Amino acid sequence: MSDTGARRPSTPIVVVAVLASIVVGLGVSVALVAGIARGVRAGAESLTSSVTPLPTHGPTVTESMQILTGEVQAKRHIITPYGAGFGPMYTNASWSVKAGDTVVLRIRSYDDGPAPLTGAQTMFDRVEGTVGGIETVDGKPVRQIANDQVAHTFTVVGLGLNLPIPAAPTGKYVTVVARFVPQKTGVFIWQCYAPCGSGPNFMGGPMAVEAWMEGKVQVVR
Repeated sequence: MSDTGARRPSTPIVVVAVLASIVVGLGVSVALVAGIARGVRAGAESLTSSVTPLPTHGPTVTESMQILTGEVQAKRHIITPYGAGFGPMYTNASWSVKAGDTVVLRIRSYDDGPAPLTGAQTMFDRVEGTVGGIETVDGKPVRQIANDQVAHTFTVVGLGLNLPIPAAPTGKYVTVVARFVPQKTGVFIWQCYAPCGSGPNFMGGPMAVEAWMEGKVQVVR
């Protein structure tokens, strides 16, 4: 016995439904392609910013830091409460800038010993929070440093800023330069998140000592 309670849709209705599904599918495809195109354009614009003058939002100020090994500390007769050789140390560990200013940060590192990142630490091998999403290493623009080549980081979690610092050539130094524009005020702690200290996880010793692998960035109005 045939089922008279269920009727098959007429041919015109089926054709309309098929056409509608095709239109919807095309719409999704167009949206997807448009999204990819926007991403490509954004990437191209970021790449362009690395080879053309970078935009400024306010006055440009420069902050310079150095990472000195124990050997360099001894040669420069730097006296610290811990003595030379306690561990690599950042100089000019705390400084102040104004919100909206373009900060040019130059970090010269003499440390030729890499501190490879592992596990969750690998997120710190990427440049974050800078103008154009880049830093320059001896003049070359980069977005990431290989995990096994990272010696230190300059990381300000509160400002979303992360600069991986590669190991320097033996007997020489490497210079990292980046631009960033702080948008909020306050006192923000910076730290090195590469395991270059002491203890079982190499995050002890100078890693938690201010003016060594930790300091402050104050952003004022």
